[in-house]
Amino acid sequence: MTLKENYLDLTVEEIYSILVISDTPHVPWPKNFTAKKKIKFLESIRNYFVNKEEYEKCARLQELIDELENRK
Repeated sequence: MTLKENYLDLTVEEIYSILVISDTPHVPWPKNFTAKKKIKFLESIRNYFVNKEEYEKCARLQELIDELENRK
């Protein structure tokens, strides 16, 4: 594994923990993120974990995507 790949893994894992595992009651999204932008971001993170075959994480991210889509 290259340093770049390792850094990407660490970064995406940290993002996942902020989005899913965090003790905060809501996701701390940037103010300019629309629902569409949030969904696109979550889908890219989910796809990363699909490639890593970490399907439990994919499922949790899909739950967040579904919640955002239902609010539209």
